[in-house]
Amino acid sequence: MHLRSVVRDLALLCLAVAVGWWWRGAGTTVLAQRSGSDANLAFQFVGSGPQQSLAVISPESHTLYVYPRVGEGNSHISCEYSFTINRPGAAIERQNCPVGDQVPQR
Repeated sequence: MHLRSVVRDLALLCLAVAVGWWWRGAGTTVLAQRSGSDANLAFQFVGSGPQQSLAVISPESHTLYVYPRVGEGNSHISCEYSFTINRPGAAIERQNCPVGDQVPQR
């Protein structure tokens, strides 16, 4: 009887840790930093599965770059479009990104 309660408590603890780990990563914006002019880039994955998109935010240029379907196809994915806003409340300008190379240059 004592062993059964210990097993139950361990199972509940594992369940709580798994739910906490899953919940921690949902919808989290991560600051990706490096030296240089793009030191304040941030990115966020939106959606799940093969249709998942990647949004990269550049605060200096007030631009959001969208990379659709990052979970499928080629491992070299180009930006599809970007949004630019000059100030809060202003109109958002959508632009297509320039066509990128299908294969990265080495």
